[in-house]
Order: sequence, then C-alpha cells, then structure tokens
Amino acid sequence: MSDSRRYGEQEIAEILRRATEAEEVASPPAAGTGLTLAQIQEVGGEVGIAAARIERAARSLDLPEASPPARFLGAPRSVTRMVPFDRPLSDDEWMRLVVILRETFGARGTVEEIGPLRTWYNGNLHVHVEPWEGGHRVRMSTFKGNVTELTTMGAMFLLMGVFTALIIYLKKGMDPGLVMSAMFGALGLGVIGRSRLALPLWADTRAAQMEGIAERIPRLLDEQDANSTRGATGNPG
Repeated sequence: MSDSRRYGEQEIAEILRRATEAEEVASPPAAGTGLTLAQIQEVGGEVGIAAARIERAARSLDLPEASPPARFLGAPRSVTRMVPFDRPLSDDEWMRLVVILRETFGARGTVEEIGPLRTWYNGNLHVHVEPWEGGHRVRMSTFKGNVTELTTMGAMFLLMGVFTALIIYLKKGMDPGLVMSAMFGALGLGVIGRSRLALPLWADTRAAQMEGIAERIPRLLDEQDANSTRGATGNPG
C-alpha cells in the first residue's frame, strides 16, 4: 500500500475505529491537514495500536464497493464480506480460522486447498482465502438457494388455483368447487410470502456472523505476529 496517500478526518477516525474495534476513537486532526498511513500508525502506536492492525484497517477502507446482493421481491438473498490483510495465513492460522467458521456457522463443512487458494464451504456458504491486490483476503459469501424451489412450488399452487377456478366458473358459474381453487391459490401465495418474509432475518443473521468472523481475523493475525516476535527475540513472554 502506498504511503503517499493522505487520509482525511473521517477516514482517519474510521481506520482507528476498525483497528481498535471500539465505538469511539480520539478526534482526528483539524480539517485540511490529513495524515499519511505512517503518521496514522505513529499516532496509533502512542495508544498501543499495532501498526499492522492499522495497515489492515486502512486497506479495508480502500476495498471496492461490494456488488449489490441478489434480491427476491426486494429482500436480500445473498450476503458477502471481505477482509483484507497483508500476508498469507500460516497453516496454524488457517486451521484456527476453520475452527472459528465451524463454531460460528454450526457446520463441519468441507476444506479444500489448491496452491495458495484455501476454501471452506458448506452448501451455498463459501469462505475463500486468496491472494488479492498485493496482499491477501478472506472472502465470505452465501446465497439462499431454496428460495427458487419454494417460489416455483408456490407459483404452481397459485396457477393451479387460478386455472381451476377459471374452468369451474366458465362451466358452472358460482360453484362450491371455487372454494378449493381459492385454497390452492392461498397456499401458493402463502409459500411465496413466507419465503420473502424469512429473507431479512436470514440475511441479518449471516451478516452478523460474517462481521464477527471479520473482527476475529485481525486478532488471529496479531497473535501469530506477537508469537513470531517473541520467538525472534528469544523472549518467552
């Protein structure tokens, strides 16, 4: 990441917030001054924030806007989250991340490794660790797959109700059989409506789970960096 860029007040506050995972941070410098990444790291170092954590937070600030989520009747049916960092995960860090994923999502999942690419997935839920723009990232994504099946089934019931009601009405006019047709139509609308109403809660749950994982990844890296530093200096801590 280039050190020539200067960050504004709001960007500095956001970088420090992400680095400390705190709700409030110290006020940034006066308007118009701006700070480089090295200067922000110097400020953070004065209050005990690791330089590597600040760099990861600054890198996350430069992430491109995520693609809009897939939607069904206005509700999100996909969720994504990316976490950038500046070095590859070690084997130990990767396995610890897999443990976090299993605990968070309540699923054992499947692990795959192809060269530098590492993946954990369970159904439509995928977590990738991969090289990205001079560093690496964790990319989490999921998609609510059963919406299509449920919507198709609901549409079939709805069409069946409308079709049979039309036939009965044309042949017999007002007839008790129309009640059965109405029940089919109501069942179809119920299936579609229930699928739609369940999506916001599902999306919020998955987004919160991914955010919790995103917050744990910097701590995972910091622990490894701290252990490496102690080992290099011969200090057992």
